[in-house]
Amino acid sequence: MSKTTLDKLLGIQYPVIVAPMFLISNTKMIKAALTHGVTAAFPALNYRTDQELRDAIKEIKSFTDKPFGVNLIVNKSNLKYKGQLETLVELKVDYIITSLGNPGEVIEKCKPHGIKVFCDVVDLAYAKKVEQQGADAVIAVNNRAGGHAGKLSPKELITLLTENCNIPVISAGVVSLMAKI
Repeated sequence: MSKTTLDKLLGIQYPVIVAPMFLISNTKMIKAALTHGVTAAFPALNYRTDQELRDAIKEIKSFTDKPFGVNLIVNKSNLKYKGQLETLVELKVDYIITSLGNPGEVIEKCKPHGIKVFCDVVDLAYAKKVEQQGADAVIAVNNRAGGHAGKLSPKELITLLTENCNIPVISAGVVSLMAKI
């Protein structure tokens, strides 16, 4: 089965996402990544107000037209979720990485605007669910991923997903693990 690779999907030189890291990722980091042929994302929750989130997106967009994304927590623990989603759609970020919840609403609101949605998954059942909902790719959150980690090894999860999903599979933590897979 032939799948689009991340570099082709986003039009970047190398198929790498600099991961969104809570309180670490910032506009300077995103711009540096975009300058070097990869893409990057930051967590929406790194910005305390909607105006700060808007300012960060506008700063990056004024620097380059290269694709970048925003990580969005999509469950009830994120009280800012609905407003953040509205802002991301309005400002047309290139992609959203969904975490910790059902991405259905994000996919539904992003698709008409050409915004891609990549969904964190820890198992095949959830990967198939988000694929059916229309996700553009899944991010294989394995037991060596940073932040919240899954239960399966990178090799187990990536193999399982690539053999059973028809959308691209992106590995969390891939740079440090590439030689071990």
